[in-house]
Amino acid sequence: MLSLITYGNAFNSLLHEYYMLIKNIKFQEDSNENHSIYINDEGIIECIDCDNKDGEVIDAKGRLISKPFVNPHAHLGYALTLNYARHNLSGTLIEGVEIIREEVSQKITQEDLEKRLEKIIKMHFINGVFYVRSHDPVWNDVVFKMLKARNNPLVEIQVVAFPSPGFFFDENVEKIRKALEEGAEVVGLIPHSERSYEEGIKSIKVAFDLAVEYNKLIDGHVDETDDPNSRFSEVVAREALSRGIGYKTSISHMTASHSYDNWYFHKLSLLLSEAGVSIISNPIVSMHLQGRYDNYPKRRGVARIRELINAGVNVALGSDNVADPIYPLGDYNMLRVAQEAFLADHFTSNEIEELLNLITTNAYKAMQLKEPEIKPGNKAEFIILQTKTIYDAIRTALPPFLVVRGKHYAINEIKTRIDENEETDKIINIIDK
Repeated sequence: MLSLITYGNAFNSLLHEYYMLIKNIKFQEDSNENHSIYINDEGIIECIDCDNKDGEVIDAKGRLISKPFVNPHAHLGYALTLNYARHNLSGTLIEGVEIIREEVSQKITQEDLEKRLEKIIKMHFINGVFYVRSHDPVWNDVVFKMLKARNNPLVEIQVVAFPSPGFFFDENVEKIRKALEEGAEVVGLIPHSERSYEEGIKSIKVAFDLAVEYNKLIDGHVDETDDPNSRFSEVVAREALSRGIGYKTSISHMTASHSYDNWYFHKLSLLLSEAGVSIISNPIVSMHLQGRYDNYPKRRGVARIRELINAGVNVALGSDNVADPIYPLGDYNMLRVAQEAFLADHFTSNEIEELLNLITTNAYKAMQLKEPEIKPGNKAEFIILQTKTIYDAIRTALPPFLVVRGKHYAINEIKTRIDENEETDKIINIIDK
């Protein structure tokens, strides 16, 4: 696989100006018609299905176009720090957080964060991700370092001021307030990690008060545990409902719902739907972390994605941790995240295409972002999948063929030969529509 990312105001060093014609794009997978998009030197869509041929010509060969992907839950501040400290031998979240707080965070300087972030941004971009929400803790000023480092032309980073391990440790309330004043868009919270149930309830009130005071969004690590008695999600939803800001509120993880009594979960899902909150599940990392205290059978420990969708709740998927003491693998491939959600939560074949919404439309809604539109006069912001159908995109989880954002683009070339025969299309696109 060859990935090319271009920077600057000119793509072509010989012409010193950039024009691109992308031909043979499929706009809808059930259509036999192919289209073309012409992008001018300002990174603007000049026309669709026109005859302009100046500049670079890229043949999409009938591949399917898509809106850019969104990663609504990540921890960029300490991503790619797996080798900064000892290994997490228990595999538990508690040990992972302990290692990051006590060992890794001490090594996160401004220079270190900026160096890692450059790579992290490219990893997102080549995977077609234009928007990321990063939960960055207040300890060792990681959130403040992220606020200084995040600006770049490829990926928009929304910062959550994360009060780990809770609001009532050290001076975290004041630190969160300062982070919001310095530009963090989202108030974080982690009620199940507070020292007591009462402090957990109080922390939710504090988070909502801050969000209202500073006109910010809310996204909390809530009920990220196997404990069926951890039920702070209902408190968050009720608070959002009473204040009328459910659309600005996200509940991340909610892995305890995997262990809830079915009657209680049904009642909770009705409240979540009524409140209009979003649930952000991180199936890959949740499966790695949860069930660590179980013998066999081991719980999967993933939020009830499928049931929540059927209850009318807006559900999105995130990558969560990548290459750090909490999760040692990962690559920000959101198609892989969708594929793992299919596996973890027992989706069926008729629901595969719906999974794309969890990393696009639903994620835009959770982050309160406007979806890019592909039309003349707009900034070019889209991706072209490696495949001709959504089914094959999720089945293969391959990075997009082409990623375009204004004047910047990435190409992921994948070619397969058997002997002298080109076989790429035959093995990537296995079902025709």
